[in-house]
Amino acid sequence: MKVAWSATHSEFLLSDGYYFSGLHRELLKRGIVVEEVGDFEKLFQYDVVIFNYPEDPFDEKEKMIIKKALESGKKKIIFASHFRNKDEVSEICNGVTKDYGIYVLPEGVKEKEFYLEEDPFIITTDQIFLYSEGVKEIVFPYAAPIEIRDRVEVVLKGRSTSFTDSNGTSPVLIAQKSFDSGSKLIVCGSCIFWDNFSLFKLDNLQFVVNLISL
Repeated sequence: MKVAWSATHSEFLLSDGYYFSGLHRELLKRGIVVEEVGDFEKLFQYDVVIFNYPEDPFDEKEKMIIKKALESGKKKIIFASHFRNKDEVSEICNGVTKDYGIYVLPEGVKEKEFYLEEDPFIITTDQIFLYSEGVKEIVFPYAAPIEIRDRVEVVLKGRSTSFTDSNGTSPVLIAQKSFDSGSKLIVCGSCIFWDNFSLFKLDNLQFVVNLISL
């Protein structure tokens, strides 16, 4: 399997070893080759495409390329956002994903009981509905809640003790839209559940491997 980590929209890059050395190393151990790709059209030559914290908006031509990849090729495209629309990343992701029934809210998610490092934004959850093989609980820090419609599946939710800035409870944290072509669009409310801080906590590593490779 080959994975393209986008370097086309000022994303957090895989080559930043301080944050992502663990992810790169662990995926390679499992035969998953991840390459940074700076040419937008070349991204879709790969099985999986990851946009991790994109800070530059997608133009109409790029949206059409994504649409074609989802509708005609068997691709997995993953967007990873962040809480409270930092750097307008949630809105940039929404510029693509809202057309498929997935909308990242400009809010944060906290936990009343289940969190790490004495920080209620570093939430943990066991509400894992897809990609859950070998996974019981993960940490999902500094997340934005997600609204879904149009037959979108829930991958991950917060526990009943989690809440959003607008007092919603048990928010959707990762959502997935499946296509007749076999493609999948996955939107994550956090971009740091697979960094070096989170990856080796709880069952994050297995979850991330599943999310990318299954």
